[in-house]
Amino acid sequence: MNKIICDSCKQEIKPKIEKKFLDKGIVIQFFRCKCSEKYLIDVTDKEIREKQQEHAEMIKAINLLLDIDISKMDDEEKAKAIATTAKLQDNAKQLLNEIKEAKAELKERYEGEL
Repeated sequence: MNKIICDSCKQEIKPKIEKKFLDKGIVIQFFRCKCSEKYLIDVTDKEIREKQQEHAEMIKAINLLLDIDISKMDDEEKAKAIATTAKLQDNAKQLLNEIKEAKAELKERYEGEL
């Protein structure tokens, strides 16, 4: 594992994740150095957390579909299973991009709240 070195005091940091709760369901995750320098890890709101849960459920469904033995299916069933898996993968990828964009905006907006 890579060492985390504080930009301010140059000492190694053993991060302990802390959370700060703001109005409107905003949750900021961060860690700090012994010198009190703070490092932002993540910022989420209720909508992002719901999307993260939805994404996790999609990934579970994709994994279940990938575990299906299609060798005993007829061609129509195989095509349907493959199409469903592909659609879920596309939806999961799109949702993940939405999550990343929303998190980047929140990080920029709330970075000063540490």
